[in-house]
Parts: sequence; structure tokens; C-alpha cells
Amino acid sequence: MISSPPMTSTLVALRAAYHPEATPKYDRVVFEFTGPMPLIQIEYVNELIGDGSGLPMPIAGNAIIHVWFTPAQAHNGDGNTTAPDEVTYNLPNVKEVVRAGDFEGVVSYGIGLDHKAELRIITLASPSRVVIDVIH
Repeated sequence: MISSPPMTSTLVALRAAYHPEATPKYDRVVFEFTGPMPLIQIEYVNELIGDGSGLPMPIAGNAIIHVWFTPAQAHNGDGNTTAPDEVTYNLPNVKEVVRAGDFEGVVSYGIGLDHKAELRIITLASPSRVVIDVIH
């Protein structure tokens, strides 16, 4: 039996918000995709490295989370970007989200934080979303 390659999801939205009503409080970053949930890899890194170039990328904050999605893309069939390259936030911990790559089926972003914190990762369907809660 020949299997077909997995369907590539397209990143179509990126948002973040502070949730002071919750216990514990948290900042939430949401990546929204069309298509199935991509595979996810998340880790703290010392610097954000651009995919393809291998060069350090500027990002606000004192701690950096690097997030990879595969198979995924952040552009449409015409090559137009479908999600922001960079968004600055004035949240208690999340300061900036920067795209580090959209290359060969891998989309990656850095999340610049004021300080390292515990993370909670949630995946949601209809539409496919990856939720990263940065616990206070």
C-alpha cells in the first residue's frame, strides 16, 4: 500500500491575550490553522535562529520559546503570507511573537517573554489551534 503524504496545514491567524480572571493567571498565544493539526515542537532557546539563514533574529524579551509546526506553511499557493511575521504585545510576560521560518513544510516562531515560566500546551479542533499558555 502506498500512503499519501500528510496534508499541509496553513497558519492563518496568530493572537495573544492576558487572562487575569483565571487562577493561576496566564498569557495565552494561539496559532490557528486551516487543515489538520500539524506536529508541534516547543522548547526554550538562548536565541532565536532564522530557519534557512541560520542567523540570529532580534526578538523582545529575556527568555525565548521556539515553536515549530510541521507539515505546515504560512503562505498561500500564490506565495502571499497568511499570518503575521511579527506582532508586539504589551502583556505581563509575552512581549513579542516573531516568525523564524516558513521553509520546506516547517513554520517556526519565537515567543519573546519577560521571563521563563511554566507552559501549558493545548490543541483544539474546528478550527485547528495550538494554544500556549504562559503561566504567571
